[in-house]
Amino acid sequence: MYPTFGNSYPWYDTYASYGTLGLTVTSPPQVFTEPFTLDQAISFLRLPPTAPANPGRDDDLRDMIVAARVQAELLQNRDLVVKSFDLSLDYWQNTSIELRPHLRTVDLVQQKDSTGAIIALAEGTQYVVDTSKQPGVISPPWSVGAWPSYTPWPSSSILIRFTAGVSSDDAFWSDTGATVKMGMRRLINEWFSNRLPLSMGKSAIEGYPDIITAQLSYGAIPRVR
Repeated sequence: MYPTFGNSYPWYDTYASYGTLGLTVTSPPQVFTEPFTLDQAISFLRLPPTAPANPGRDDDLRDMIVAARVQAELLQNRDLVVKSFDLSLDYWQNTSIELRPHLRTVDLVQQKDSTGAIIALAEGTQYVVDTSKQPGVISPPWSVGAWPSYTPWPSSSILIRFTAGVSSDDAFWSDTGATVKMGMRRLINEWFSNRLPLSMGKSAIEGYPDIITAQLSYGAIPRVR
C-alpha cells in the first residue's frame, strides 16, 4: 500500500519536492536564450574593439554569461530562461503536484503500469494545469477527485514533462529582473577583471561582494522543487 501525503500531515514538507527532476534530454540539446548578449556584456565591461577578433576572450565571456545566470537562478529559486523538464514519480500523491515557478505549459503526463503499458493522460479530463501559482501545479479535476488508479511500474512509473522559466520578453525583466540582471553584469565584471579571489572556508556565493549577492537575491521566491 502506498503512503498518503497531504497538507494535514506534519511530514508534508518533506515530500513537497518528491520525485526526480531533470532537464528533458533532446537531440540536439536544448538551447537557451540568455538574459543578455555577448555584445551587451562587452559594452558593460567597456572593452575596446579588437582587430583581429579575439575568439578566446569572447568564448570566456559567453561562459561567464551562462555561469552568472546559473548563479542568479540558484539565489532566485527560479529559471531565468525557458527550459523543458522531466519529473519522474513512482506513484501519484493525493495532492496537487508542484512543478516549477513560471510554469508555461505541461506537455506530457503519462503513467506506466505493472505490465509496462504506457497510458497518456488527457488535460482537462484527467488533470488540470494552474500556471498562475508560483510554482505552477497540476491537480486532478474536481469532477474526478483523484488521480487515476492503477498498479504502477516498480520505479518512475509517472512522467510529467513541462516547460517553465522566464522568457526574454517577460515583464519580469522590467521590474525585479532589472536588478537581477545588473547583479549578473557585476558578477561577470568581477570574474573578468579580478578573477574573484575567495577567502578560505567560504562558498563561492559567500565570497561575492555584498552588493552582487543582494542584487542576485532581489525578489527571490521561496525554495521549490
